Amino acid sequence: MGTYKNDFTKEDDQMLWELHEIRHQLAEEHKSMSIEGINKRANEYWKKLKKRSSARIHA
Repeated sequence: MGTYKNDFTKEDDQMLWELHEIRHQLAEEHKSMSIEGINKRANEYWKKLKKRSSARIHA
């Protein structure tokens, strides 16, 4: 994922700003991780989301 210059400010669009901040934080965390490590972490997170979603549907 490349870097880009935002053409909006926090005051313009709060949600886009928060998304930008989350993506920036993930990019910083991933700097020191291997591709395999990033994929493993993403897979674990995806499984957790699916489990949580399934619990809500069957509740």
